[in-house]
Amino acid sequence: MKPKFATIVIIWTVSLAAAYIIGSKISHPQQEPSDILENESTTRASYRNKTKATSSNSDTQEKSNFIGSGNTKSGQGITAIMKHSDPIERVNQLLAFIHKLGPNDFAKVLDDFHASGLRRERLSEYSMLLHAWGKQDPLAALDYAEQNTGTRFANQTILASWAAADPDSAIQWAESNYEGNGGNPWLVGVIRGVVNSDTQKASEILATMAYSRERGQALGSIIPHITALGQEEAISWLDTIEDERLRDGATARIAAQLSSLDPVSTANWVASLENDEVRQRAIGEIADSWADQDLTSAVAWTETLNGSEKTRAARELIGEYTRENSDQASAWLDSLAGNDGYDRVAQNFIFSTAGSNPELALSKIPTLQNDRSQNRFYERVLTNWHRNDAEASIAWMQANNISESIQQRATRARNR
Repeated sequence: MKPKFATIVIIWTVSLAAAYIIGSKISHPQQEPSDILENESTTRASYRNKTKATSSNSDTQEKSNFIGSGNTKSGQGITAIMKHSDPIERVNQLLAFIHKLGPNDFAKVLDDFHASGLRRERLSEYSMLLHAWGKQDPLAALDYAEQNTGTRFANQTILASWAAADPDSAIQWAESNYEGNGGNPWLVGVIRGVVNSDTQKASEILATMAYSRERGQALGSIIPHITALGQEEAISWLDTIEDERLRDGATARIAAQLSSLDPVSTANWVASLENDEVRQRAIGEIADSWADQDLTSAVAWTETLNGSEKTRAARELIGEYTRENSDQASAWLDSLAGNDGYDRVAQNFIFSTAGSNPELALSKIPTLQNDRSQNRFYERVLTNWHRNDAEASIAWMQANNISESIQQRATRARNR
């Protein structure tokens, strides 16, 4: 759903390293941006049975001679790599660096990485270090994460790495080291590691999770792999989900993914859904995706719908329509008047035009059926306009008999 800007930065960051990570068999798990740097006090889970493991790799001593806890060059090495401005060269150097690390080296390297203050800017590289340690010594990596980080991101990345090689052990750790209500956040990491090779097992783990934000995150990791199998397989997979709430949420996400590949076929399938609420939600997902690909076709499809289904699609694509041609979008909005759900479409139109064409946005406010909504939108649009062009906004308010109370509120921020 729009706005989509919350994911752009993380997608861009991951894309820089993706080809190199894959080539070196180091995968970067999907992660919601809001989870990566969340507050420690609200996200850290309870731990039990912590155990540090040691590696039995035959080349441990050789690697430790390259970078050990007592070698001051370790910090200079990782810090210099992270400061490299060329992302391709940076990733190449990091991969070579990682391949020379032994299981006892990662703690010092990560200490130096954190000390560099570049974790936000080098999130993909941070993930690669965690993933590599998870492959060599997951228990030690998880213990370090608990002691030195305050986010779920580190644990989930390590668990994804571990689960890719040994899912049963990773599942056992995840279930033994979390206490609390709701979804187990460590199973999110396990699922991300398993789903690449075994969608069925990932789905089975998902089915054990309680309704929660974490289950939604886990579902988001599975959906792309399910839709990659094609529409028929994806629909069959939905039929295997017994939890109705989970199935309904998965249906909307499947619709969003499939519509990016074949919106026409996806729309035909969604039209057959019996649950009205699920069908409308899926229609919204299709409209949002289709508008990005082919706005004209998306609008034409929306015209084939009726009532609240029509306005559900319209409210998702009206923003894109407005950006392409605000006058045409305005006329099309007028044609939707009287349909159930019109106000939501009009509100999205107002939001989309308030900055670029405040007079056009203001012209739609009287069409809102609720007086309180009208006053609220008048104040929002006029306040923003007044900040940017006080003279024009005041002239418009006076010419259009806007109430004195709204005028005072709209001009108050600038006057202060």
